Amino acid sequence: MKIGDLPFLLKGIQMVTSGRSDGGPKAGVPASLLLGQGQLVKGEVAGFTPEGKVLIDIGGQVVEAKSEVALKQGSVLWLEVQQTEPLWLRVADKKGAAQEFLRQYYGDPAAMGKGLRALLGMAFLSETEQSLTDQAGVLQNFANTAMGPEADPDRIIRLLAMLTGGGTAESNTRGQAAPGPEKQLHELIAFLAEDRGGVLGKANASAMQKLGLLLQLQGELNSLPASPQQAQFLLFPCVFAMGAGVGQWLFTMDQGEDAGATAGERGYTLSFFLEMSRLGEVQIQLRVKDQAVQGECVVNGEAVREHLAPQLAELEALLGKLGYGPVHFSCRVAKTGMLESLKTGIEAAAQMDSVRIVDLKA
Repeated sequence: MKIGDLPFLLKGIQMVTSGRSDGGPKAGVPASLLLGQGQLVKGEVAGFTPEGKVLIDIGGQVVEAKSEVALKQGSVLWLEVQQTEPLWLRVADKKGAAQEFLRQYYGDPAAMGKGLRALLGMAFLSETEQSLTDQAGVLQNFANTAMGPEADPDRIIRLLAMLTGGGTAESNTRGQAAPGPEKQLHELIAFLAEDRGGVLGKANASAMQKLGLLLQLQGELNSLPASPQQAQFLLFPCVFAMGAGVGQWLFTMDQGEDAGATAGERGYTLSFFLEMSRLGEVQIQLRVKDQAVQGECVVNGEAVREHLAPQLAELEALLGKLGYGPVHFSCRVAKTGMLESLKTGIEAAAQMDSVRIVDLKA
């Protein structure tokens, strides 16, 4: 995301000593804006003054600010408080989007899984259910992309593009913009959330609505660039066939001192946070650098650990045949819940101060 010709994360916005509200000009920054250093707030560009200052709406209060970058009216920005006296707000990087995703995800951790399972269920009904006839193609496309009899890395890439794409369009033969599959899927999710035909039912329609919101927030999080202080990281949903499990996986690239280093030289981490139907909560962390792989499985009980531990040697052997080495996996019982681990992982990747649980209730 860019503002003007420069990456937005390199520029800042400084608040001036006068402010506005619906009641007219006010002296100083409104008292209702109790901002603390490091706080993340969302602001919308409400307009501009004749003197060229920008008006930013933060939590219903409109304040005047000086900006180093060109802003457009209606733009919504995440802002991070750099200092309070004088008040200095810097356009945030991934932090604001990560905070908002966590807030919504904590409100209903199972919502994305419910929505994805409902979406797959609709794919099987689409050819017989009259109200879904027009959406059959998109639903079947989603089902074929999400599931298959054999492992297919390309299928994973296509599914991620559908789930988190922002709706890029390609020109058709008439020169008009044709919606891509990811835009069609997002439009379909919005349509199904209305449940006009009464097929989903109230609970599933609500899950579908929350799924659309979470996918939108995840797409926003992934599209924003990382700041120089952050490692590049991406967050994706995952769903297993036949309701076997759902979850999130977090990709984090090592920062490295050399920005031009290749992925193998810098290394990366894949962290999976899964709710499996038979195993319960499972966390898997893979640390990869060059051809070396260090892995750990974290489960919620000793019985599950005893079940998985003997199979790790087979996994190490399989990865060795693929050219990785050395490879080592271990398995232990979790000390904290999966939800808290996901939150901690995202905070660490985004270089965020710990977000209080009370702030995460949607």
